[in-house]
Amino acid sequence: MNNIKIGKYEISTDLFIFLIISVLLGIVAAVENTSLANRLYEELDFTVMQRSMLETPRELPGLLTVVMIGILNGLGDIRIAAVANIIGGIGLLLFGLAPNQYSLILLFLVIYSTGQHLYLPMNSSITMSFAKGENFGQRMGQIQGLGSLSIIIASGVLFLLYRFFDVTYQTVFVIAAFAMTMSGVLFMFMKSDGNKIVSKKRFVFRKEYYLFYIMSIVNGARKQITLTFVPWLIIDVFQQPVTTLTMLFFIVCVINIFFKPWFGSLIDKRGERYAMQLEAIIMFAACIGFIFAKQLFSFSTALIIVGICYVIDKLMESASMARATYAKRLSRDPSEVARTLSMGLSMDHVVSMMIPVLAGYVWYSNGADGYRYVFIGALFISLLNFFIASKLERKNPTSSSDASQ
Repeated sequence: MNNIKIGKYEISTDLFIFLIISVLLGIVAAVENTSLANRLYEELDFTVMQRSMLETPRELPGLLTVVMIGILNGLGDIRIAAVANIIGGIGLLLFGLAPNQYSLILLFLVIYSTGQHLYLPMNSSITMSFAKGENFGQRMGQIQGLGSLSIIIASGVLFLLYRFFDVTYQTVFVIAAFAMTMSGVLFMFMKSDGNKIVSKKRFVFRKEYYLFYIMSIVNGARKQITLTFVPWLIIDVFQQPVTTLTMLFFIVCVINIFFKPWFGSLIDKRGERYAMQLEAIIMFAACIGFIFAKQLFSFSTALIIVGICYVIDKLMESASMARATYAKRLSRDPSEVARTLSMGLSMDHVVSMMIPVLAGYVWYSNGADGYRYVFIGALFISLLNFFIASKLERKNPTSSSDASQ
């Protein structure tokens, strides 16, 4: 297999292609995180209850991930990743062009979500296949750090487009759709047989993975707070425009250039237990800010506090690397990694499909202060997350050899 030289580093052609894919998917992530909720609120006039009702069907592909990957098993990880991103790109394009009709919005978001969820376990599995030795976290952190750099540039461009050029949401989502589809096409050019993993089993479920499954289920509740209700708090309660979320997400990504590689190395050195407990503590602190900021401080100060809490909570999405490396270390065979992760993802979505409707109803039924009860519930999720993480094996700090660039 040919290698490519970048400066003083020499990397495989497959890794180079995968880095380009990470850059393209960074554009998609920037658009989703800065513009999806705002399009629903500003352009399509969604209420918090309508927004919440979208999440259950949108998360259905996540529940079915283990089945879809089982059906596509013979394609191998690389081709499944290609199919996933092409499907996701089509869904994103249709969503960006869709008129204000609830059924169409729902349908196109489900198509996008299908590709997105199908790719998630493939992404982690393929990324860790490029690791040297046992430095799975470090390699994931490095590649995700590059993705963050891509998101920064894309978010900065989006900020300028929204602020000075009055660009439409349709244009932005068409660009993101093209980037996602191209990432799928690029997977077809990865040649290494070592990365074209085909599992002997369509489904992997083992009793010794029970802690991974429990962590996945709790994460289903935890992630909905970050993905759905924190942005809606900023948009609805604090009445902020698209540029505010874009700016906050930009800050997250700047920090993530350094934070993700550091956090990945932290996982390798201190273990998944330490990383998961840190996530729980940060989430607890952020929820305190979400609950009390508006009541205790002036509007401008409260907005700053909520913005800071958004940033630190968003940074802890990096803990997904710890769950992935834990599954990798447990797996008996490299071909089982993506299937194990897909099983965890499906379990995750058993909860994440219910939480938005339940939490959305709590918010909606309690009026102006309804959001506080949602984040009080999130406090208990963080405590549960900490308790489960404490059951993982403690790892003594050790220095780990650097992964090859």
